[in-house]
Amino acid sequence: MKSVEKKQQTVDAIVESFKDATAVYLLNYQGITVEKDNALRLELRKKGVYYRAIKNTMLKRVFEKLNITGLDDVLVGATSVMVGLAEDPLLPAREIEAFHKANPGFLVSKSIFLDGELLPGSEIVNLSKMPDRLGMIAQLVMIALSPGSTIAGQIKALQEKLEKGSEESPNSSES
Repeated sequence: MKSVEKKQQTVDAIVESFKDATAVYLLNYQGITVEKDNALRLELRKKGVYYRAIKNTMLKRVFEKLNITGLDDVLVGATSVMVGLAEDPLLPAREIEAFHKANPGFLVSKSIFLDGELLPGSEIVNLSKMPDRLGMIAQLVMIALSPGSTIAGQIKALQEKLEKGSEESPNSSES
């Protein structure tokens, strides 16, 4: 009975850590060395990314409690999890891709659960290319300002042209 209680406590703790998640990344960590895994964990912890290897049976229980469905097919083999929070749900995707560049073939993405939608693991590349929240805000500001600056520049050029034209044409009252 103690084993069942302990497992239930572990499941409850994982559910609690997933509570604020807006993205869950399921990864195959098979073949990664302990040194690389520990270095990755340390780096992710510094950035506030939750990363952990979890047994598939426990993940199934966690997903049941969180009402997440459709992931049973990918819960085979060695599975680790990264969690993206609301501040930057795509940070794990960027971290996974950065890790892939230095360590090709390791930490392969199995599946992604993002904002209530199930995505194939292959989408990790596209997600990693998307900017973070501040980057998106900067892009929106640039988009918002660019037509205005273009219009302002055109108005200024027109104004200068009119001023130049009025200086060149003789005044009718002097004739």
